[in-house]
Amino acid sequence: MNNLNFVIYGDPVGKGRPRFVRKTGVAYTPKKTKDYETSCGQAAWVAMNKNKLKPFYGNCSVKIVAFLKIPKSWNKRKTLEAQLGMVTPSLPDIDNIAKSVLDGIEGIVFANDKQIFHLEVTKRYVDEETKPQVQVSVFWEGAE
Repeated sequence: MNNLNFVIYGDPVGKGRPRFVRKTGVAYTPKKTKDYETSCGQAAWVAMNKNKLKPFYGNCSVKIVAFLKIPKSWNKRKTLEAQLGMVTPSLPDIDNIAKSVLDGIEGIVFANDKQIFHLEVTKRYVDEETKPQVQVSVFWEGAE
């Protein structure tokens, strides 16, 4: 079994809804989402090159763990509960985090996200020493 692990540093960003230009009716992806997808792709590209891998075409499994900052406005008790995993983040939506990461690495790690047969996504708060980030692991079989 082959695997690829990489980290996307910075605050996780959920996939934003498409926006429309009223005059023309043209849809576009919000800049924040587009920039984050680019960051995801860059992190994946570096990992793929470091491991001398090329995009594969078989089925794969993906694990995504998003670590978010604890709001500074929280009191000590709620902050401690968040660090212990007793309080979990509500935003951004977990499915939107997955979508932005997968759209960002599509064509770099795998040819198309329809190849994914198993997806595991988790989000939690980070402690004070850890920076916000998304850890991604992709697993696949084959010689590719």
